Amino acid sequence: MIRAVATDIDGTFLTNQRDYDRQRFAQVYSAMNSRDIRFIVASGDQYYFLRSLFPNMADQLAFVAENGALTIDRGEELHCGRLNMNDVQAVIAYLDRILGVNFIVCGRRSAYVRASDPVYFQEGVRQFYTRVKTVQDFDEIGDDVIFKFALAVPPARQEKIAWGINTSFAGIIRATASGYGAIDLIIPGMDKSHGLRLLLDRWGISPADLVAFGDGENDLEMFALAGTSYAMNNAPVNVQAAASHVIGTNNDQAVLAKLEQLIE
Repeated sequence: MIRAVATDIDGTFLTNQRDYDRQRFAQVYSAMNSRDIRFIVASGDQYYFLRSLFPNMADQLAFVAENGALTIDRGEELHCGRLNMNDVQAVIAYLDRILGVNFIVCGRRSAYVRASDPVYFQEGVRQFYTRVKTVQDFDEIGDDVIFKFALAVPPARQEKIAWGINTSFAGIIRATASGYGAIDLIIPGMDKSHGLRLLLDRWGISPADLVAFGDGENDLEMFALAGTSYAMNNAPVNVQAAASHVIGTNNDQAVLAKLEQLIE
């Protein structure tokens, strides 16, 4: 029995043009509502950006944003992670010593980049973050709650960089691949499955009745939780192996196609 659906966004629900068939989804969502099936957006993206993808129904949806650091159900915040500011400063100092790495400091109110970051990086950030502030130095962040770092790294060094971070900051942050040349640093235990458990417990739904869609290593915990999981055909081999099933690609709108089959 399907009672809830959780989907990743980039590389899963959205096409490479970063959009989806909105009319088709509206029909799917209406059918889900009539069957009392919950729809959850579970992504490493910023909450404000995720809301912007669903302008007419955002207040009706649940969001597990920032790879699990922020969980919101129909506009109500259920959980917001917080990193100790001394740890935030230590991570920033560590990342500044790695050549070829650019990064975003992710907070509850905004994401932050430095004015000294390359222009191409700053422009790219705004494709994924609706609220971004450019600062001269990260000391200007003030009292915002910081819960994640998002890194752009040389793909050939991605595994080595993640290993170094996990070794240096064990128990403080955990590096998880969020895409090709992309690493998210998240609070240990606050992955997508953490937010999903909060929502399922709130609704009285068993994980066995959860269906999950994803394409990245940051979806693995979500796959392990869900009763049924679908990996995209464009996902890495290890992600496909962890899923119950493999479907088409994000450009095929395979999530919508599978949902139409599941709820017909």
